[in-house]
Amino acid sequence: MPSVCYSLVKCDRKTIAIRVTEDNEVVVRAPRSVSVAEVERLLEEKRTWIERALAFNACNSLACADVKNYRKAYVSGRLVPVCFGRRNFIDDEGVHVTGMKGFKAAYVNSLGGQFIERFRRLQEACGLYASDVTVRSYKNVWGRCDGKGNIAFNFKLLMLPRELQDYVMLHELCHVVHCDHSEKFWALVGSFLPDWKTKRARLKRYAFLARMY
Repeated sequence: MPSVCYSLVKCDRKTIAIRVTEDNEVVVRAPRSVSVAEVERLLEEKRTWIERALAFNACNSLACADVKNYRKAYVSGRLVPVCFGRRNFIDDEGVHVTGMKGFKAAYVNSLGGQFIERFRRLQEACGLYASDVTVRSYKNVWGRCDGKGNIAFNFKLLMLPRELQDYVMLHELCHVVHCDHSEKFWALVGSFLPDWKTKRARLKRYAFLARMY
């Protein structure tokens, strides 16, 4: 695949995996016994998918340099300045943090209570109830629901527009009934939110945030 540069990592896995990072790097992880020719044959087969992922990242204006360099941050979908200081909080001037570890405290302290209250109102409206709800720090996921109905949300969800926060809330609440992504699960989601596919597509544009902070 000469038109695309890629990094090859040989390891003790059994299959070849291709990943396009948010920085538009193509990373291939492959078994030690696999030849470069085999890797490049697979890359050629996946060319359309890879080019689509590269194009998506290139045109995703949400992942601007100011956000990636922590000069600005999203608050409920709005882009605001990041101010480094002595306390962790959010106000009209922006997100104030003492350092990288302060982002979680700033969002949870300033917006966490409102978020949990909205979640509880959604439970009442849907008639679905979690055993417990918390806000934590995760990489790559917006929320989790375990087999006992305990739901934990990623604090970075508070960076997203509220309608996408609501989608993730509803998504995890539906996992209280169905602990998978079966047709029944999506049917339940759709009964509350008919345009869930549109919301899910929009959510993907913010995926880079879940890997930051």
